[in-house]
Amino acid sequence: MSTYSKQFLKMKNIQVSYNQIKALRGVDFDLYRGEIHALVGEHRAGKSTLVKILSGAVRKNKGEIIYNGKRIDYFTPSSALEHKIGMVYQNINVIPSLNAVENIFAGQMHANFWGKLCHSEMIEHASRLFSYLNVDIELEQPISLLTTDKQHMVEIARLVSVDPELIIFDEVSSKLTPEEMETIYRLIFDFKNKNKSIIYISHNMDEIFEFADRVTILKDGYRRGTEEIKDIDKLKLIKLTYSFMLSREELKQDNRELYFFKKYNENIIKNLPVGGIILDAENKIYLINFAALTILELAEQIFNGHDFQVIFAGEKSAALTSLVKKIRNHEQYTVDEVSYGTDKILKINSFPFKDEDYQFLGTIILIEDITRDSYLKEYLLRTERIASVAELAAGVAHEINNPLGVIQNYLVLLKNKTIDTNALSKLAKIEEQLQGIVDITGNLLSFSRLKELPKEKIDLIRVLDEAVSLLDHKLKRKHIHLVRKYSHPELLIIGDENKLKQVFINLLINSMEAVLDGGIIQLQIFADRSEGFIEVKIIDNGYGIPKDIIPKIFNPFYSTKAHKNNAGLGLSICQHIIESHQGLISCQSGELTTFSIRLPLISTA
Repeated sequence: MSTYSKQFLKMKNIQVSYNQIKALRGVDFDLYRGEIHALVGEHRAGKSTLVKILSGAVRKNKGEIIYNGKRIDYFTPSSALEHKIGMVYQNINVIPSLNAVENIFAGQMHANFWGKLCHSEMIEHASRLFSYLNVDIELEQPISLLTTDKQHMVEIARLVSVDPELIIFDEVSSKLTPEEMETIYRLIFDFKNKNKSIIYISHNMDEIFEFADRVTILKDGYRRGTEEIKDIDKLKLIKLTYSFMLSREELKQDNRELYFFKKYNENIIKNLPVGGIILDAENKIYLINFAALTILELAEQIFNGHDFQVIFAGEKSAALTSLVKKIRNHEQYTVDEVSYGTDKILKINSFPFKDEDYQFLGTIILIEDITRDSYLKEYLLRTERIASVAELAAGVAHEINNPLGVIQNYLVLLKNKTIDTNALSKLAKIEEQLQGIVDITGNLLSFSRLKELPKEKIDLIRVLDEAVSLLDHKLKRKHIHLVRKYSHPELLIIGDENKLKQVFINLLINSMEAVLDGGIIQLQIFADRSEGFIEVKIIDNGYGIPKDIIPKIFNPFYSTKAHKNNAGLGLSICQHIIESHQGLISCQSGELTTFSIRLPLISTA
């Protein structure tokens, strides 16, 4: 190809298998300096697998790679960065608990001569990157609180930060807004003008004809062809991409071009980021896209031709029952918020569609997973409510403490006087009750002092073990069997050691009170480094918590305990502490009762 200066990348006979599934069956691919090379193909054609070999996320089983004149056996994520290879993945590839700056510079932190991190320098660099991308982002907010499109822009900022020589975009157009895609297009042409090479995966043929130089078509793990864009028209490319799945009956259709466009449009629907289901006029499933299969956790392609009700089999909510009825009556309907499965919250819209003669043709169902948005909304409302309660609690506690102090002083004076035994006994009871009031006001103040926490690096396993050791005598007294299941020897987080110890002690005491003599308490700690969180579980085989009570147990001043000194603030304080550490606490109860705590994990590096 005389258009380009030199061959930058050559991949020969690349083969990759996932267990028994062959993802790539001997693919050849080359890329030139300053070239924009598009990759197209149906779902599971092998596109993402091919480029993940270059990013280090996948290793080839067989084949040859020559990159910038050097033979490479395989890439790792770190060596890919060293070779100036950057990739924006089809799925979001960020660490939710870290902020935008920490995500951009993860693995490449700026440090001075003494090894101290240069936070201000990194923040300034990140600001310049987002200014270049024309994106407004809260730099020090946990990335999990950003919208999905903003999280993708953080990924792109990370890519730009390494000044890559090879840039890979995997289906970004289906994840970003049109305004953000304008930024991506500007970036692509900027990279090309700097003689950088780009691999662009997309199902959008209009994009490819807009800026690509060449296009390679993959199908079932094979390369079906590589063409220069100037030598091919859109219909021919669609035919090359989708014609290999024609059945014998479809080949007999007179209007082939309509068929190819039909397959092309179906492929666009299948790759939409929103769950989409199309029903025919008889309410049977005609098409269900990949996002819907993922959201509804359904096996792929087993529902085509079935009545649509099979999708919601086993779900008994009134909202879904109404939705089913409306779809059967060919009526438009919206379910703003409905529980699905064990832990998902969905928004569902159904739209009947008709032809120009108003003849009913079928129904479109759109499904969105709003679980995170719903939890965030609930969290913000709860935070606002707790803040109000905490402010009130602090005021009440301070007002009560003043007369309490006076009463306690007079009580001490009375005890020092010469009085009979009966009176002394009564004074002791008064003192005991006063101490109960002091403890309650102490809890109220504790409840209101959690806005600012010391940011220290602490080992969560050590904190949990120390909490256990403080309660060891009580465990032995009740002959409770304590079982530890830790997945790692050390797990680091940023937080307040004493406050977290307070949480663990409170939860352990609750479990100890719930189990009988000889009962079992399990402590489990699991770290998901890819998602960036630690999960702690405290499990007991005690009497359990009724289902109708579980939603209330974290409310301030709510208690099911009969003890007269219990103010109902323990679990509310625990929740407040965990949420101030940007974590979550939840409870499930059946044969076993489980309190789960999720906290952001930090790197041990």
